[in-house]
Amino acid sequence: MKSFKLATVTLLVAAAALSTSAFAKDGTYTAQEVGRNGAVKVQVIVKGNKIESVKVLDWSETHPVADLTQTQLIPEIVKYQTTNVNNISGATLSSFAIKAAVNKCLKEAGLDVKQFQKPAPKPAHYNDTVTEDTNIVIVGAGGAGLSAAVAAAESGKKVILLEKNGFAGGNTSVSGGCFNVANRNQDHLTMSEGQKKIVEGIINQKPLNPLHAELINKVKDQWTKYKESGSNKLFDSPELHALQTWKSGDNQANLNLVYTLTKNVSGTMDQLSKMGFVWRGKANQFVGALWPRSNRAENFKSGVGYVDTYLAYIKEKGLPVTLMLNTAADDLIVKGGKVIGVLAQNKNGRKYVINANDGVILTTGGFSANVKMRNEYDELWGKKLGKNTPTTNLPSATGDGINLAKKAGAHLTQMGWIQLFPAGDPKTGATSFKLGENSCIYVNRDGKRYVNESERRDVLAKANLAQKDQLFFVISSAKRALVDKDGRNAYGVKVEDILSSGKSFKADTLEELAQKAGINGKNLVETVKKWNEFCKKGTGDEMGRPTCMDDHRLDEGGPYYATLMTPSVHHTMGGVQINEKAQVINNSGKVIPGLFAAGEITGGIHGTNRVGCNAVPDALTFGRIAGLTAAGK
Repeated sequence: MKSFKLATVTLLVAAAALSTSAFAKDGTYTAQEVGRNGAVKVQVIVKGNKIESVKVLDWSETHPVADLTQTQLIPEIVKYQTTNVNNISGATLSSFAIKAAVNKCLKEAGLDVKQFQKPAPKPAHYNDTVTEDTNIVIVGAGGAGLSAAVAAAESGKKVILLEKNGFAGGNTSVSGGCFNVANRNQDHLTMSEGQKKIVEGIINQKPLNPLHAELINKVKDQWTKYKESGSNKLFDSPELHALQTWKSGDNQANLNLVYTLTKNVSGTMDQLSKMGFVWRGKANQFVGALWPRSNRAENFKSGVGYVDTYLAYIKEKGLPVTLMLNTAADDLIVKGGKVIGVLAQNKNGRKYVINANDGVILTTGGFSANVKMRNEYDELWGKKLGKNTPTTNLPSATGDGINLAKKAGAHLTQMGWIQLFPAGDPKTGATSFKLGENSCIYVNRDGKRYVNESERRDVLAKANLAQKDQLFFVISSAKRALVDKDGRNAYGVKVEDILSSGKSFKADTLEELAQKAGINGKNLVETVKKWNEFCKKGTGDEMGRPTCMDDHRLDEGGPYYATLMTPSVHHTMGGVQINEKAQVINNSGKVIPGLFAAGEITGGIHGTNRVGCNAVPDALTFGRIAGLTAAGK
């Protein structure tokens, strides 16, 4: 009887094993699933009914945000023999795609997928507290934080840089990376009649304060000398940049901060060049930038180039910067009215008391991903920025630093002014699904233009929201689409992935393009004809555009692209009030000793509307100023 029971158990175990792997075959399997930016192709090697290795063969996912899926998620899948591992924060769709593709491979190998979906062990949890002493603590390792860290460390200060995500870069890493600076890389540009009228309008404004008058007078003198020179090259200056920025925000920003930005940003550009950052030789005009002073990297895709450059420089020079990832700041340590450190905690529960004898710099970004805060503060969009309104930002842009500063007595300014990016992905809000510049012509399903695409971003967003279903198309030329030799766009996303998403269309003729995209073909042909005539003449645009940039041309024949877009929450202009030295100001108008801030966490630099391509210069320039000020420079 006993041997019969034993034989029965043995048979049951064998049957279970048979049901799991009788048809499993050792070998190499590939499968793909759609991630955030397109197809994620995965290779799985199966040996002895186990996952021996997992490898991503090809993808368009965003660096560095999605990188942790390869360095953390995939090793856990192999180690624990399960696809039921935690997703990477900020890269949820990439995580889902990899796990789904692995499951496909397992199924193809003949394995029972359910046997590979048991929960992975939970990571170790700590209840201890660690004390660290340093000179300066920086909270937030995006562009502003990295810039501040380099400036402080090069000034001889020891820096601890906290980042709640598992990667450095913040929203800078997922930005378009464009960078406004006057009088740089503009030699190829000539002055149009429309642009001349813009300058004349600016210098004929009625001064609203002494600095405004000073800037107007400087531009008047510059403009007079320019005309006397007989030049037809594009006119520009830091003062013109400041006046355009201030006017674009309805004169509501702190003009001292605006001018601090525009007159110092060229130095930031030079600093990056010395670090190895290579700029494209020709400036352009990005969406909402108002003037052709938008620069970008030659040797990097999107905004990630700034992040990679700073990180490489810190490592190369051996700067005293300690980067603590997966570690969020919970509170500021304040003693006698002075900020002297940070209380923090990592994802495993370990707490930190970080003492900083020279102060704390907050560079945590805005709150575009915080729906509650968006609707609490919004004064521009009728409190309609709910969960169905996508954002271009990372999920981590939740306003943490603003709340920390507020608790420490910081004055918050202009919190109600939130920017919508005019042209985001209808599903994810991302800006990475673009073919050509987002300042190319916009058409609705009737095939007609309805706005001057070189206008302010708030003007564009309102016009786009007024279209049917709040959707519109950006029309661009394949010859001007900023696609590299590997078939990837300016964000590194594969064109084939963009086209296969069903949100972008390609055709050799405008008629065929209209048919594919569901646009009125007759009207589209007529619209493009008028646009081409304007590009040829340089005057008389039906929507009032002052100029036709080379990257916006459609007169060179097909193929053409039509990309479906909608506005998405992009930038929160309000935040912590600072002065020109990046020192945080309290509710009484006085400096809070030991507390500094830079980047999107701050308010008062942009007013009601941010000029396109001013955000990265703002973050990096004021980050540098904050680092130097905290270091006593």
